[in-house]
This record gives sequence, C-alpha cells and structure tokens, in this order.
Amino acid sequence: MILFNLRKHIEHSNLLQFDILLEEKNIEHFSTTRVGGVSGGTYASFNLGNFSDDSSLNITENRNILARMFYKDISDFIIPHQTHSSNVLNINDEFLNKNVGEKINILYNIDATLTNKIDLFLCVTTADCVPILLYDKKNKVIAAVHAGWRGVVGRILEKTIAKMKEVYNAQTEYMIACLGPSISMKNYEVGDEVVKAFLQNDFDLSKTSYRKNPSTKLHLDLKELNRLELIRLGIPVNQIEVSDYCTFDHEDLFFSARRQTVHSGRMLTGIMMK
Repeated sequence: MILFNLRKHIEHSNLLQFDILLEEKNIEHFSTTRVGGVSGGTYASFNLGNFSDDSSLNITENRNILARMFYKDISDFIIPHQTHSSNVLNINDEFLNKNVGEKINILYNIDATLTNKIDLFLCVTTADCVPILLYDKKNKVIAAVHAGWRGVVGRILEKTIAKMKEVYNAQTEYMIACLGPSISMKNYEVGDEVVKAFLQNDFDLSKTSYRKNPSTKLHLDLKELNRLELIRLGIPVNQIEVSDYCTFDHEDLFFSARRQTVHSGRMLTGIMMK
C-alpha cells in the first residue's frame, strides 16, 4: 500500500490538501479542519454543515470564509444534502440554469456529484465518513463522493465512476483518487446489521475488519474498503492517496459524529477544475 499524507497548505493554514493533487496545475482542492471559523461550543469553530443545531448565521459565515480563501463566491460551491444514499448527480448546464430553490431540491438525497465544468467546487460534508475526490486528468472530469458504510454497500464509487464514463467518456487508468480524513478501524465498531449488509452484497471483510475478541463487535476499516473498491474499479494503486488522519482521535483538528454524537459539526472536502 502506498500511503500519502495530507499536509497543510502554506497559504491556507487551516486547510489540508493532497500531495498528489497539488501536482495538478488545473486543479484546486481542499479538506477543511475544525479550525478557523466563528462557531462556538461543540461546533467550534469551522463548522460547515448546515444540518445541525449550530447557528445558521455562523455556518453561512464559515462558508463565506472558505469561499474567500479561494477568491470565490459561496454559490460556486456545490454542496449536496447527503442522506447516506448511493445517488449520483451530474452537474451540467441544465442544473446550473436552475434557480437557487430548484438547485436545493435537486441536491437533496445526493451523495456524489460529478462535472466537466470549470470554476465550480464539488463538495461533500463529513464527520467520520470518507470524503473521496476523483479526477480524470485526460478527459477533464471531477467528482466528489461521500462514502460511509451505507454508501460503500450501495456501491456509490462504482455508480459514480460508471456515470463519469457514461457522460464524459472518463477512463479509470487516468484517474486520481484521494481519500480524506475519516474514522479509523480501531475506533469504528459496528453492529451485526452492518456486517450482514456487507456480506449480503458480496463484500469480503477479511482484510478490512477485526474483533478484539470473539464476543465483541466488529471493527471496520472504511478507508481501506473504499481504497480496495477503487482498485477493483481500475484505478492504479499509485494514483490513490489516502489520508492517515483519524477524525475520532484528532479532536483538535476534526469533528467526529461517533465522538460527539448529534452535536458534531462537519468538515467540507472539495475539488475544482480551473
């Protein structure tokens, strides 16, 4: 396994970026931490998820802070209302020509987006699940995917890549894939219903799970499950970058739904072609 670490970008000290994408001159991208915003309490301070008990004014200001870092308007950030589905949306002219209310409705129940448009950030919100950025550097297509256990079981990566191929003739041999900060296997204990869902959908968990002893619940490695999916789908191993940050362990850097329950904020991970 080739492991690349996210590192802090010099210009944006509260953001993380992927080494492999920093080499792509026509790509801008980011993965936020919880540092650098205006929210307080358990949402301190850079909460970017708009479905929580945090003040909507704080969330809006945090998103504006992020947009200003890239000299953009927040309307240039495509942020779906995720529901742990495996639904994929192509961001095309038809979508972009809709009014704000129509766009919000269309983005409901969407967990992955793709486009060949420039100057648009495709984003996903996370607080333990795996944010995944995809870029076909030959055919100039990007995607952003929210991949928790339900998304993995629902084959969200397979559906996203299939859509990239169908609409834009994308090819996995030219794709870069980046997996951002998420919960580690040692902190991700799951119930029997989750194990059953994976097994019923033909997943081999032998390399991505363990039990502390026969009487305890299974621990799953979400990042490795997604990495293996990307390899199965044809993306070369050396074109996949995986963050080793655990959102549960690094309380100073990340929100964690497993650690904070319903009072967790959300990080944002995004990609844009210039």
